[in-house]
Amino acid sequence: MLVIARRWTALAEGSEQADAYAEHFANAVRPHLESTDGFLGATLERVEVDGGIEIVVVTRWESMAAISAFAGADVDLAVVEPEARAVLSHFDDRVRHIELADGQVFGHLELIDVPAEAAAHQPWFNETLVSVNDAVIRLGVVDGDFHWHKHDDQDEFFLVLEGELLVDIEGADTITLSQHQACSVPKGVVHRTRATGRTTIVMVEAAGVMPAGD
Repeated sequence: MLVIARRWTALAEGSEQADAYAEHFANAVRPHLESTDGFLGATLERVEVDGGIEIVVVTRWESMAAISAFAGADVDLAVVEPEARAVLSHFDDRVRHIELADGQVFGHLELIDVPAEAAAHQPWFNETLVSVNDAVIRLGVVDGDFHWHKHDDQDEFFLVLEGELLVDIEGADTITLSQHQACSVPKGVVHRTRATGRTTIVMVEAAGVMPAGD
């Protein structure tokens, strides 16, 4: 099953403004989402960054048609109500849609042609290739910036197969990964991945982490 993740980011000047948006989301946005056919769930994440608090909202949908029922004909246009605009210092006018293959694509002892699998998809795409014990091996095809985030309980591993991946680390130098180079990011570390062109990566992380395209 293919799931569409719809990602939107905004910036609040401080915790008071971020709290106000979170309340607006809980009381107005989420009920509207839950009344829309094809809506599968939503997460709201807050990360402190230079200049304020970054807010990231990721909603999950059954199809682009379901998203259109919520957002209108221009599905890439962000839906930002006046109440949200009043408490945010900056917000994206457009959203990013990420195709997520829900479930495991390959089984044990099954040959996985990773370059061929990556070539079949355009950015942004993310799927679980296979599970190994308590971890999953994921394939990502990306182009552009992801948002600042962290995982409280899980480490992450990134291996670049094609292109170049930049891993920004809060309070530290950016790590640049070229083809066949890799690094791990420990749990609790705030980070952001970026790609200046089409980049194919393999990720290893705990099976319980919900994929959002990073």
